[in-house]
Formats: sequence, structure tokens, C-alpha cells
Amino acid sequence: MRVIVLTKPFGAVEAARLAGSLAEAGADGADLVVRDGQTVSPGEPERIAVISKELARAGLSLDVVTTDFLGEDDSAAAERIMGACGELGVPVVRAGFYRYDPALGYRRRLDLARRGLATLAGLADRHGVRLALQVHHGTIHPSGALALRLAEGLDGVHFYADPGNQAKEGSEHWRLNLDLIGDRMACVGVKNAVWTQGADGWACDWRPFADGGIIRWQEILQGLRERGYAGPLSLHVHYPAADPLAAVRGDVRHLRGLL
Repeated sequence: MRVIVLTKPFGAVEAARLAGSLAEAGADGADLVVRDGQTVSPGEPERIAVISKELARAGLSLDVVTTDFLGEDDSAAAERIMGACGELGVPVVRAGFYRYDPALGYRRRLDLARRGLATLAGLADRHGVRLALQVHHGTIHPSGALALRLAEGLDGVHFYADPGNQAKEGSEHWRLNLDLIGDRMACVGVKNAVWTQGADGWACDWRPFADGGIIRWQEILQGLRERGYAGPLSLHVHYPAADPLAAVRGDVRHLRGLL
């Protein structure tokens, strides 16, 4: 399993600096966030080639491109990004999050989201990349079961598992989650969290991966090995860090120790 790093904590740094930081942190590759305020924004598909070149120069690969595209009113921009990824051989493009809206209701939101996801799946197929839907809290796909329901009938959609995200919104046994997603798992997000009690009650917050937490990563990694999973592990640093490079480096070191 390859250890890659989600580039979000580095912000909008220059491409060579980003690649150098990931190499210094001990990563095998990048999970590149395409978003305003990051090294590549949605309107700059040509910048992905620059990132890919700098990563290769540093001995790294571009394994995943993470986007916020929903396919609802952003299909033109999504096609440009997917086209760039297809030309560069980027294997996985992650879709955005289909947020749950109580006012709209689950069934109506599901219908709209499925149309958007189908649009993105068609674009991904056209450009020869795998589209991945991430299991994420606050959405209509917070578990493997609900992600599969959203992608029902869309066999080209793969999944981005994330046990840490599931801790934010209840839980689904990690073995059940792996069984449900099966061979359609394209990536696994890696982070840890802890429940803390404050003035407003209990809350689940991110914490440094090296500090441990409520996610049983040693068991999960062994379960991934047993299933023959050989895809990327994308390390996420979502907690505040005065020195992002030091935080990423420490978490990468801890993950490699578990592996």
C-alpha cells in the first residue's frame, strides 16, 4: 500500500515547493486538492501537468486528484480537469460531497445527487480515469451502505473509504464497510479523531495521527492486507498545525510504523 498525502494543509504553495515538502515528509505521492486557495484551482487544469512534472522530479507520483465537482452545474470545469488527468495518467479523481439538506429531504437530494454523479461518471469514463466517491460525514453518503445506494446503477463509480470521517457521524463496522465497497475501493483516507466533552457537549475532533485516537488503524490495515488491497492510503492532516510540514512528516512516520 502506497502512502500518499492530501495536499490541503500546504495551501497555495508553488509547485516545486509542494513536491519538495511531500518528498521531505516521506510520502510516496500526492492526493492533490484542486480548490480555490490551493496550488491548483478548478479553473487551472494546465497546472496539474506542472504539479505532475515536479512530483516526478522529486521521485513521487500523482495518485489522486481531489475535487469539489458535483456534476450539477460544474460539468464544463469538471471535464477540463478530468481531461488533464486523463492525459497525464492520473488514475483517480475524487468527486465532491453531496451534502444532506433536511429542508430538501433525503429522497429528493438523492435523486439530484445521482444525476450529478452520473454526469461525472460519464466524464471520467470518457477520459479514462476512475471517479471516486468519498465516504464523508454531513452528506448523503456517510457510510459504505449509503454511498452504494447513491451510486446504484453507476458501476463505473469507485469509492474512497474513510474510517475517520465515519467517526464524525456514528459508525459502521470497518469490516462491514470493506465488504460492502469490495473491489470498487480506489483509495483509503487516513486520519484519527477523538471525542471530547466541552461546554456545548461532546464533539468529535481531528487530532495528530501519531497521537492515536478512536480509529483502530492497526486492525484496519491488517484487514486491508487480508483483502489484498494494494491501492493508496491518503494521509489527511485536518487539525491546526503551526508547521504543516512537521505535522505531515510526523504522521507519515507513524503510519509507516504501523505498516
